[in-house]
Amino acid sequence: MTVNFTDFLTAFSSALDLLKPETPHQSARRAYITHNIARHRGLSQPVQRRLFIAALLWDIGNGAHSPAHCAQRLSNIPLLAGCGGLVCGAGIHNAEHSLLQLADDLAALSWYEFPRGHYPEKAMQTLCDSIGCKYALDDVIALRDLGLQQEFWKQLASSALSTEIRLLAPFPAHTLTDTELLQIASLLARVIDTHCCSAKGHSFKVAELSAQLGGLYGFSQTGIEKIHIAGLLHDLGKLAVPAAVLTQKTPLNEMQRKQVLRHPLHTWDVLSAVPGLCDVAQSASFHHERLDGKGYPFYLKSTQLDLGSRIVSVADNYAALTEERCYKAAYSPEKSFAIMEENTRGGGLDAAVVGALKSCFIAAL
Repeated sequence: MTVNFTDFLTAFSSALDLLKPETPHQSARRAYITHNIARHRGLSQPVQRRLFIAALLWDIGNGAHSPAHCAQRLSNIPLLAGCGGLVCGAGIHNAEHSLLQLADDLAALSWYEFPRGHYPEKAMQTLCDSIGCKYALDDVIALRDLGLQQEFWKQLASSALSTEIRLLAPFPAHTLTDTELLQIASLLARVIDTHCCSAKGHSFKVAELSAQLGGLYGFSQTGIEKIHIAGLLHDLGKLAVPAAVLTQKTPLNEMQRKQVLRHPLHTWDVLSAVPGLCDVAQSASFHHERLDGKGYPFYLKSTQLDLGSRIVSVADNYAALTEERCYKAAYSPEKSFAIMEENTRGGGLDAAVVGALKSCFIAAL
């Protein structure tokens, strides 16, 4: 796969933005402000790079979705190692963390001030009141200097900022190795599974089963890697669904049901925007489609669903059935396959793929 680091990093940040729909594009706005202040102050390139990455990933370490040992997980990924303390260092107070906090607060405050695209007077006054106790004077002075430029505020309010932010990345273009892509995708999968706390480790189980089926069907090494990444990220869109809804034991109301049904659309929106991940986006986003066209959210039929999509769908079904959820106990493999085989007769899952997965378990006995 040929995937650029900046492209995947900004997609990661877009996924985190799903957690806070009240402030759209918060990650890009935070990174834009951070980078402009850092550049205006003439901070070194290594510091600018560290701040830019931390600004995009800031929300990993803030909230119930934060995976266990988040800072350690970041430090284990060489491309992200430098920002681990900034992102997950709760309670730390240093110059870089202060700058990031300033950018995050301005991004949020200015979103609510109208008209957008103009100097947010009330927001700036609120920030200035905290000079010395929360923000560094030099950062606020730099921000005030930038604030004299009308273009700064127009770009901050731009609906295209999430795309444009890629051009501001203060590091050279870098194509992710397979190992690097897997490391970063696995971190995002942990965020997803932590948010969907009723299904601990679900994304990794789906990824493992999908890769196993890909190998059984003779996929190339690249094909197996793609289906593995698709399995890891298939539930990315659930970040847009409140955790309380995902863990609710009582039947969902109509609004909640619509939120859940829309989650593959969010997965598609995030992944399809990354050049080089088209196949992954399809396999990950189509896992709730049915062969008879009665699935969701795209209502695709069998001829429109490639083998990758069918594989992830079967893997997700098996994983969900064999896992304990807030509304059901874990089913045995035998009962799970019986349910899935009945589903194939109803026009849902691909019978051949279900049979292939079942054969893997029989062979392992």
